[in-house]
Amino acid sequence: MKQGRTRGTGWLRPAVDTLRETARSQADVRERNASAWLLPDDDRRFDRRLLESMRRFDPDDEVDIVVIGCGAGGATVTQRLAHAGWRVVCLEAGPFWDIEHDWVSDEAGSHHLYWNEPRVISGANPVPLGANNSGRGVGGSMVHFAGFAPRFHPSDFRTRSQDGVGADWPIAYEDLAPYYVRLERELPVAGQYWPWGDPHPYPYAPHPVSGNGEIMLRGCAELGIEARVGPVAITNGRFGNRPHCIYRGFCLQGCKVNAKASPLITHVPDALAHGAEIRAHSMVTAIETDAQGRYATGVRYIDHGREYVQRARMVAVAGYSIETPRLLLNSANSRFPDGLCNDHDQVGRYVMVQGAPQTAGRFEETVRMYKAPPPETSTEAFYETDPAKPYRRGFSVQTISPLPITWAEHVAAQGHWGDDLRRYMADYTHWATLGALCEFLPQADNRVTLADQTDRHGLPVAEFSHSHCDNDDQLMAAATRVMEDILRAAGASEVMTIERYAHLVGGCRMSARPEDGVVDPWLRTHAVPNLYITDGSVLPTQGSANPALTIMALADRAAQRLIEGARRGVRA
Repeated sequence: MKQGRTRGTGWLRPAVDTLRETARSQADVRERNASAWLLPDDDRRFDRRLLESMRRFDPDDEVDIVVIGCGAGGATVTQRLAHAGWRVVCLEAGPFWDIEHDWVSDEAGSHHLYWNEPRVISGANPVPLGANNSGRGVGGSMVHFAGFAPRFHPSDFRTRSQDGVGADWPIAYEDLAPYYVRLERELPVAGQYWPWGDPHPYPYAPHPVSGNGEIMLRGCAELGIEARVGPVAITNGRFGNRPHCIYRGFCLQGCKVNAKASPLITHVPDALAHGAEIRAHSMVTAIETDAQGRYATGVRYIDHGREYVQRARMVAVAGYSIETPRLLLNSANSRFPDGLCNDHDQVGRYVMVQGAPQTAGRFEETVRMYKAPPPETSTEAFYETDPAKPYRRGFSVQTISPLPITWAEHVAAQGHWGDDLRRYMADYTHWATLGALCEFLPQADNRVTLADQTDRHGLPVAEFSHSHCDNDDQLMAAATRVMEDILRAAGASEVMTIERYAHLVGGCRMSARPEDGVVDPWLRTHAVPNLYITDGSVLPTQGSANPALTIMALADRAAQRLIEGARRGVRA
């Protein structure tokens, strides 16, 4: 009996150890970023007292740094530096969202979350801008991102030397790995052990698998394709005052319960608590420099029709891959007549999108693909270059869950209309959908320039010209075949695919030499030593992974460098 009792309680030990490790991990997170614990533990979603008591600087005050944009990169830098005691002002063109009132469980009612200011698109393969690649307001595009948070692979940092395409980064995967780990714990990320790239676990267990996820797993198993559940930056279990995901299906419309990570809830509360000022509705129009154009001295911005200049010792731009190049080009001066930091004609070049074909399959059973995090199940089995294929690099595949309006667009793109479209819409719950992310290669002429058209402030708007290369087209075709094969192997009676794009990176690429890019390995511009760019525009390549986690990791790394320099008395 004694031996039996010992065996009977032994099963508790792993669970107790896991709880202890989770508690230690949360304590570590809380020490460096208490945002999850600063959220109210009730239905208010955000403690408005943080805004009411927010420190406010006068524009004539020379703050330590002014950050432009409060998305993935900008909010991370703002929180890190404010937590370290820096005097930080973050200027955001959009509003400071009220989660309870501004976000709705309605596709059509959520378009205000996107950057809807005018832009011009051109090229052989123009890319629509807005819903799936641009954000506005505090939290940026992560407010309406799907929550998928994979890492880049080690190979993404050396595609030129390894595969003969793209560009090598001036840093290696190992330089970002510690920051990936930190942020995976802060967001936090839930998922199964990840076998691809640099194999690693995630801090939280994967979410339950939905009908859509089960179909992908079933099809992959039939074909011998390895697949996993996760990784998603969506709470699986309580985290601070953030609750478990309730699987309401409106992740892309802003998470009403604070389960999905966005900077608005993962980094902004701690930034405010440590003295940062976040000024919403502040559209930056130019970066100010000294008379010789050697140093940034602040920024010019418009707030409710009035123009101000915020003085600062340093400036960090985090407007993302369209607005950051646009701002630099609109900040031309006597030293930089073609745009600030554009002395080597690199500003705005090498902007990349991922090819994101979307394939749906019809099943006899009810699927209800919307009842789970949209990117729930994934495979990176096709991520790396396959020497047997005619193309370089690769793609990933994940579940996605288009809601009815997006589903109608998918069906209509196949030529179905009228009564035919109505029949497909009535059949919505029987369809499962997969999406691919294809690594389109960086091309110098895929770029942002200034258009002749101006916006409501009288500023030239961005023109984004984009065209495919042959490798891009081959990747899209290969990804489409794989997704259709997976769905058919799972039992789909009908499949249909549309071509689309996702994400934006590049435009101010990181490089070792000033002639090859805009910023150095620490995200400091080559041309202006106290001007930084801390957003996705610095990525030299994009991989087949969603970029949010990598953008945050790069921003975190740059911020830690600034903090360490300040401790040593080093000024930018």
